[in-house]
Amino acid sequence: MKDIPTALEPTSAVLLAAGLSTRMGGDARSVRKPFLALEGLTLIEHACAAFDRSTAVREIILVGHPDDRSRLAQMVESCAPLKKVRVIVDGGELRTDSVRAGVEACDPRLRLVAIHDVARALIETAMIDRAIQRAGVRGAALVAIPMSDTVKTSADGEHTEATLDRSVLWCAQTPQVFQIARFKSLLEQARAENFRPTDDAALHERYEGPVPIVPGSPHNLKVTTPEDLVVAAAILRARRALRSS
Repeated sequence: MKDIPTALEPTSAVLLAAGLSTRMGGDARSVRKPFLALEGLTLIEHACAAFDRSTAVREIILVGHPDDRSRLAQMVESCAPLKKVRVIVDGGELRTDSVRAGVEACDPRLRLVAIHDVARALIETAMIDRAIQRAGVRGAALVAIPMSDTVKTSADGEHTEATLDRSVLWCAQTPQVFQIARFKSLLEQARAENFRPTDDAALHERYEGPVPIVPGSPHNLKVTTPEDLVVAAAILRARRALRSS
């Protein structure tokens, strides 16, 4: 089904920056992941800048670790990429708890919410806008890329047991965009059932049905390990070189 082109609906962005950064090691012991430097800016500045450039995004709700509240508040006051941040809220124990806190803080006059991981600091504004456009027409949207690797199952972590059909497998990315009012009710359904997925689209899949896919990019990687930070820096340098050529 082809979407009918439409103007982008005013959207609230919930940016998640409340993780513990346990897989980063090294610097993460003293610097939490959102504040790691990447080519002159922190991850949180890179992510906020992409949403700031979207004319559809009217506000950013920043979900942070409670220990980072004062530092985030200082950044909102002093960093241009964070100028759309309207409120900072504390994250919860699990991702769903953090998402719920962020969505509850959204302006109720806005129809859509785009939920994004700050760790995906290389997100591009054009991709954000495509996801918002798709959700405006279809009610929801998920940025994702097809699985390119062969995927095996292993119950013990030492032996493979089966090979999955990668032709039907997709790697979920963010942003994931939903109608705010409906998504709030899905969050409450999930809380009542103690359903706590690691992905927001899983709520829609469970209670509503399939989520329309917006093609993502391998460059929209999630910075999880120190090696990811090196790759992300190389991508940013390549982007700058392309723009200047």
